Amino acid sequence: MELSEEIKEARDILQNIVKAKKTFRMYPQNNPIYMKTLDESYAKFRHYFDYKDSFSLKIKQNSIYYNSEQIYFNQEKEDNLALFFFKDGLRELTFKKGMLIEELEEFLKITAMDFDRDAVDDDIVILLWER
Repeated sequence: MELSEEIKEARDILQNIVKAKKTFRMYPQNNPIYMKTLDESYAKFRHYFDYKDSFSLKIKQNSIYYNSEQIYFNQEKEDNLALFFFKDGLRELTFKKGMLIEELEEFLKITAMDFDRDAVDDDIVILLWER
């Protein structure tokens, strides 16, 4: 896969995670829109894993990088995926080939949590580690 095509695909996966975060907040697990979003997200990862063994993202305060290419940027405090990870100390995320759809769903459910409003005792790192 050509690098520019790989960057485009990485950006597409990340945009899908952002979309899933919103969808998972709005709909219950048994809703067709929730299930369709999960299936689409998983399909994007599966397609990527046809060419690569892992998908790694580097996280800064307001941006997310794939390789050295910035594929996400948001300066806002609300709905900033980079800041969401960064504030709890997460600097890198890696998804591995062979990831199960249930694992992706758990990850997306954690990203959909509202840590400011929900009474959550743990931070995102602990929740991801436990899963």
